[in-house]
Amino acid sequence: MSDTDTIRDAITNLQNGESHSFKDAINSVLMNKAMDAIEVQKIGAGQSVFAEPEIEVTPEEDFDLEPEEVADEEV
Repeated sequence: MSDTDTIRDAITNLQNGESHSFKDAINSVLMNKAMDAIEVQKIGAGQSVFAEPEIEVTPEEDFDLEPEEVADEEV
């Protein structure tokens, strides 16, 4: 049964004085929507955790790979 049908039946139940059935049906629909939203959030979180990090490419700088020679002078 779709959410629309469930809500329609809940309204009919409320009109017939069956407030407990109305409450149960509405709570069920809201819980289904909340669970769907949680699943979407889980998927989004999983994708962001396992996504490849963005690497910022910067121009290469000139680096001197050889260590500088230190003078052996005594002061």
